[in-house]
Amino acid sequence: MFKNVIIPISSEFYNKQVLQRGVFLAEKYKSTINLIYIIEEKTLNQTDRRSNSYRTLYEIAETKNEIVRKQKLAAYNIIFDDAKYFFKNKNISFEEKIVEGEFSIIVKSEIDKYNYDLILMGFEKGCILNYRLLDDINIPVWVEAESKGKSILAVCSNLAPNKKVPEISLKLSETLGWDLHMLYVVDVEDCVQVDENCIRSDKKSERDLIFKGQNFVEEMKNKGVNIKLIKGSLQKETTKAAESINPNLVIVGRGQKKKGILGLPVKNIKRKMAESCKYSILFIN
Repeated sequence: MFKNVIIPISSEFYNKQVLQRGVFLAEKYKSTINLIYIIEEKTLNQTDRRSNSYRTLYEIAETKNEIVRKQKLAAYNIIFDDAKYFFKNKNISFEEKIVEGEFSIIVKSEIDKYNYDLILMGFEKGCILNYRLLDDINIPVWVEAESKGKSILAVCSNLAPNKKVPEISLKLSETLGWDLHMLYVVDVEDCVQVDENCIRSDKKSERDLIFKGQNFVEEMKNKGVNIKLIKGSLQKETTKAAESINPNLVIVGRGQKKKGILGLPVKNIKRKMAESCKYSILFIN
């Protein structure tokens, strides 16, 4: 687990804590770290639009080249220097490179080419990144935040298969020595049951969903897991539980939530959870 880690860093946002977390994981799992600095094409395209009305194509190209040059200098003089400080001092193997493109597209292309088993990244509300990869990627994504506890909150629900989350959270708890807390949320906004193949059922009664959840809770208790069942919204209850427990990491599975309040369609659930939760989140995809 976590043997080959990719750390994508956008030119729009750099969180040094991601490198520190990379060191932490590499020391625990003997990981290889692959650091990719992405010069955002959106920044370059915005320069195009601002310049088209009064500059020649040559001048626009020169402006782009200058931006790229400055971004590369920033990568080498700041980020890659930080990486050498963090990783080389710990004798951790790592590779570095610079690419131009759109954050989510570049990351997806990289994991299609290479056998990565974890994406470790920062998250910034309000920047130009749309973080589409949170929904498009099939490997775990660790979104790093400033978390300092020594516990894990693992979240299961009627909207997920609930197979990988218990398995991975138990392994992490044992390896890292962190206390494990588990939450099973009966999401009353989207009353379906998701099976092991991520297939949504027809609408279920709240009673049926609670019964299914209670069976899961008993199974986890028999394994010695500290688990609690609660009704509510998956996103809101996860945030509330995290604030109560103050974990170092929140683990969330492959949710299939399609409806929110009043039965209205919802999307970008993972991005919204990353925005609302101030703790590190590991999305198990």
